Amino acid sequence: MTNNIKIKREKQFKDALYWGGSFFWAGLVFGADLLGLLPQVGQLDVWNWVFLGVGLYGLLGALFFLVSPNWSNPTTWDFIWSGFWFLVGLSGVIIFDIIWAVGLILLGLLILAIGFAHQSNTHSNSASL
Repeated sequence: MTNNIKIKREKQFKDALYWGGSFFWAGLVFGADLLGLLPQVGQLDVWNWVFLGVGLYGLLGALFFLVSPNWSNPTTWDFIWSGFWFLVGLSGVIIFDIIWAVGLILLGLLILAIGFAHQSNTHSNSASL
């Protein structure tokens, strides 16, 4: 099996684990809410619980793949998106008014920096040929 096919299958497996687990969690949360079993903490509603669980699940999954020698490392975006969903979930407990604005600015700057770094690498590689 070529390396590209192995990487593609591994990514498909990781995506299936993430999305399957995320929908399973969301179903549990909505079911608990319908049965009146969902804990009332702060101003957390059903969506906060879903995002909190999905974000935590993604962060723990990314950490698992990071320390596991048999799997490729997660991407930076795996951590960013999982952290984002976790913070969305926490917004029902903690007021994030200013943190959201600062977080969006920092995320935008990160994306711009990655784009400019990629662009400069492309130009320097083509200039050296």
